[in-house]
Amino acid sequence: MPTNERQLRFLAKAELEPTVQANVWQQAVEQAGNKISSGRIVKDVVDKIRESPKVPNPYHIGEICILLPKDNLDLRGKTGYWGVVTHVGEYNCTLQTWDGDYTVKIEQVKSLKLLDEDCFFMQQLCVRLRQLHQVASRDPSVDWLLQGLGKQAKPYLSSLQAKLLVAVEREYKIEWRQQK
Repeated sequence: MPTNERQLRFLAKAELEPTVQANVWQQAVEQAGNKISSGRIVKDVVDKIRESPKVPNPYHIGEICILLPKDNLDLRGKTGYWGVVTHVGEYNCTLQTWDGDYTVKIEQVKSLKLLDEDCFFMQQLCVRLRQLHQVASRDPSVDWLLQGLGKQAKPYLSSLQAKLLVAVEREYKIEWRQQK
């Protein structure tokens, strides 16, 4: 076990997953001859891990994923929101949900692994929900509907859900034409 802060300073700054941190410490101890490692050795191990080939981002544009906020305070209250991947970076994704766009680390999203036609349905549904969300003078009950549909990560609406959505769109004069 480490005996002072300096031994772990570089490890803490590296922002690695806990399992990777444990692996780094174990490697550093081994490099120190199975003795308590120095901060320099820990830094060298961290640098090697950073230089190693990265796992490619597994997500793709148009994919439907759910948010897993973990420790991201900006996502508080958004657990289970589903959205459409609109940007794929090296270590992050931008997820478009009914109430906004969120750029998150790849470990903060999980793919629903839907068929292409199901992804298309969800993409269209997201557009419809966003249009309703943009209505400035909407009734608070619309937010309740949007939240419910925004957490229902299923590629279909029940008959009642579909009727409610159409009724609310009609109320706010939002015309919806399904895209092909």
